[in-house]
Amino acid sequence: MNKKNKNVFAFFLSAILFICILSGIACASDWSQFQKDKINSGITKDEAPISDPMTGSSLSWERKLSSNIDIAPIVVGDLVYVATGDNKVYAIDKETGNITWENSSSGSGFLLANIAYGKNMIFVPTKNGKVYAFDAKTGVEMWDVKISSNQLNTPVTYDNKRIFFGDAVSGGTGSSTDGTYYCFDVKDGTELWSRDSTSGGGYYWAGAALKGDYLIYGDDRSHLTSVEKDTGNTTDEIDVSSVFGVDVKEIRSSIVWNSEKLYFTSKGGYCFVLGFNHSSGKFDTMDSYNTYIGPSVSTPAIYNGKVYVGSAGALSCLNASDLTGIWTFAVSGDVMSSPAVSERYDTGNGNVYIYFTTNDAHGMIYCLKDYNGNSNPVEQWSYGEPGKTDWSLAGVAISDGWIYYGTDTNYLFGLTNKKTVIDSGGRRGGGGSGSSGSANILFSTGEAPENIIAFETSISYMAFGHKTTYEFYNPDNYITSISFDAKQNWGKQAAVVEILNSNSTYGTSIEKQVYKYLNIWIGKAGFANPVRMDNITVEFKVLKSEINESTVNRSTITLNRFYDDKWNSLNTEELEDREDNDTIYFRAETTGFTPFVISYENFSEVGVLESDHIDGYKVNSSYTKTITGDYQNLDIWSALVGFTTPERTENMTIEFRVLKSEINESNVNRSTITLNRFYDDKWNSLNTEELEDREDNDTIYFRAETTGISPFKITAEATLEVEDGNRNQ
Repeated sequence: MNKKNKNVFAFFLSAILFICILSGIACASDWSQFQKDKINSGITKDEAPISDPMTGSSLSWERKLSSNIDIAPIVVGDLVYVATGDNKVYAIDKETGNITWENSSSGSGFLLANIAYGKNMIFVPTKNGKVYAFDAKTGVEMWDVKISSNQLNTPVTYDNKRIFFGDAVSGGTGSSTDGTYYCFDVKDGTELWSRDSTSGGGYYWAGAALKGDYLIYGDDRSHLTSVEKDTGNTTDEIDVSSVFGVDVKEIRSSIVWNSEKLYFTSKGGYCFVLGFNHSSGKFDTMDSYNTYIGPSVSTPAIYNGKVYVGSAGALSCLNASDLTGIWTFAVSGDVMSSPAVSERYDTGNGNVYIYFTTNDAHGMIYCLKDYNGNSNPVEQWSYGEPGKTDWSLAGVAISDGWIYYGTDTNYLFGLTNKKTVIDSGGRRGGGGSGSSGSANILFSTGEAPENIIAFETSISYMAFGHKTTYEFYNPDNYITSISFDAKQNWGKQAAVVEILNSNSTYGTSIEKQVYKYLNIWIGKAGFANPVRMDNITVEFKVLKSEINESTVNRSTITLNRFYDDKWNSLNTEELEDREDNDTIYFRAETTGFTPFVISYENFSEVGVLESDHIDGYKVNSSYTKTITGDYQNLDIWSALVGFTTPERTENMTIEFRVLKSEINESNVNRSTITLNRFYDDKWNSLNTEELEDREDNDTIYFRAETTGISPFKITAEATLEVEDGNRNQ
């Protein structure tokens, strides 16, 4: 490549990265092989559905294929790829579920070896010992090779124009014996090397991790092997049962590499962590831990110092350093799948979402939330439907706000709750946090689609006597949480927040300075009311970068709700302990959910009235100052319009201050400093007293009594001595 072409390429790459940054969301990543990559991490930065994707008119789809699906799908670009038990291979549009192409391989029955993508080809191992390569875009067969007379049951690991996999020889009682691991060139299906098992164990689901120059995999005789990836020569091999002193039995999980350690499970019921030097390819048996979790074939996923792993009847969370337990989530059926994890919503709080399936007659898919310091799993949502989700053996793939998985009842699912844009070509294109132009929100609330900037849903349980909380993490959503006390049992209910360009379709214009327009909905229209819920609060944020802190009066930032055909100010308080360098947080009280507006006021100007008359030799002047903040009982300013009346409140006081630097203490009569309230179309002086014990070098403090809230001003009288000759001044 010449210098000019290099510069063009660099500019093109930079432009792509710049577009990704400007979009406000991560560019969608591929899930191109088992557990996403060659180290089987199972971790992605892509978003995924964190509230029920089956609620309302969601974008989720299902597609019944020709036979059972017992492997996890892979995702590359706009297509999902999967193979079925009747030797069919499918490429499916990831947003519509429509079949783009299909072709046939060979063999039939339970296809257990996961497919992989590389060099624009899909690699499909089969039950009758062959490997096929199909053009990823067209489905045209590029080559097929007979590898073995045995089943190819391991996931295919792709790296740098090569694929790695093993075969399984049935040895009775479900055991596999005398297996071989292979390396093939993807260009034409040429074998580069093969290595026979030295332990006598075969390779059944035992996928390899590739780190540095080494390939690491386990077998059915509890051996762990490290070989040179280019030659297949053995670098290190251990009998895990001997090293750990337990009956390991078959190792049928793939190996996961994470931070110089290897993680895996076994049918003997253990999860293991073992040190590994990826520079030398050697195992560090002095750095090793194991814990009993129950029989497992699940490949662990490691994130933020935690291990997520499935076993018989549970998904467990363990400390990554020593595998001590943190929490266990019990389910009906076995978790044979390998958990997939989205770290998209981790903003330093450890928020992650874990997705897994259960292999059971009543198979389910689950989404769990975990975070720093958590000791109990949080079920975000789950889905199961008889006849469709029965026997979900394999796990999920995550890409760009979607999850994909298949079942033994022939169904492939694409699940999401993202907003989608219909462009002029009619194709749906994802937009996780907003878009320009007209948006077709299939999760419809009735709001004008072109008015919606950002859209987020959350789901939670409503149980009598318990606090219900919805949390939101989309950075373009200014609502951070909603909570209330449920007065009735209503099970799972969805909350929807829409951030708007302008006033809601359901509201009128508001005569205030508006920071943000938005809608909040709980359940169907009319569902959220005082009969079903009490003590409703909404927490929201204001970004400092979007306001002028020198002119915006923070004490006036208020959440307003449109009901009874008018805008009503809600009781709003600032959450001062949560403020950070970028954000101010607030909490407001409401009795229901409809259109909302976050409003604010600017600081009022300080004015001094001119002398109004001369009484003898004295000039009476009025000093007038509008309250602008830094006073007590701030919360009363946020009360609903007309709410603070003598029928609802009594003994109301306002404390305020006067800065000595702003008055002339020699002629201002401190006893005349008074708080005045405007009501009944006139200014009324309030009973005001000086708080002498609080005075300091800079400030005088006062307390006034009032019967309500409306505009206020502070006034004072000043005395000025003048000479006779200046009487007419």
